Amino acid sequence: MLWSQEVLEVNPDCKVSVDYVGKAKIKVLLADNFYRHPEQVSQLALNLYYTDTPNLVGSYPGSRAVVTLDTGPLLQKFSELWGEPLRPHFSSYHPVIFSAITNRNYRLTVWQRQPHIDQGVTAMVYLNPEGLCSGGTGLYRHRPTELERVPIGITPELIRLARQHGLNPDRLKTEDGHAEFLNTVIFNPDYAVRENRYINDGNDYWELLYLIEMRPNRLVIFDGRMPHSQHIQPEQFVEYYRINQILYFKGHD
Repeated sequence: MLWSQEVLEVNPDCKVSVDYVGKAKIKVLLADNFYRHPEQVSQLALNLYYTDTPNLVGSYPGSRAVVTLDTGPLLQKFSELWGEPLRPHFSSYHPVIFSAITNRNYRLTVWQRQPHIDQGVTAMVYLNPEGLCSGGTGLYRHRPTELERVPIGITPELIRLARQHGLNPDRLKTEDGHAEFLNTVIFNPDYAVRENRYINDGNDYWELLYLIEMRPNRLVIFDGRMPHSQHIQPEQFVEYYRINQILYFKGHD
């Protein structure tokens, strides 16, 4: 069995539902029974070579594998489901990326013990079979600022928050200044859970608004600017990996 476009064929009868989360009514799309051949996708994904090289995984608390394959038809289907054109975030071409997490002998950084954001629209397909799925993905509100979504550009709200925390709003125009704002105001290390675990049901600084339940062959598409995190208990995924396919798309404000 080899990788091909046919392996990633979408099930025309997948069950699609849409929820709107939080006060801002941020869209979350779910498509169950997404792939026509989920067992083939899962088996091939398990046989890949995974690496934790920083330039591939970034701050992701696991390892990743990449397959070079034409994902054009797949992206077209994602756009159709989402209701607007989705363009790959990093280039005109989007490789097939798989992510793997285990809780065996793991150590999370302070950044992995609280939610994070992506640069645009995020799509995931959970690939574990029935009986090996648990937890999911949590979507959160930042309690100190009440932000449910971090804007891409510079907004009056971000300028107000910068001034409120003694930061120069003009620094938001620079990459370093924007990073300083995020790490001081929103993703402050003091806001992370103290124990070596994921944020899960939240804490005094992060409110869990919505739990996307992990189910076999489930596609999830949501605005990656909404703070989110893996929802994984310490006793889960110790004997086997949590496997999913991940795609990043350009977003807009």
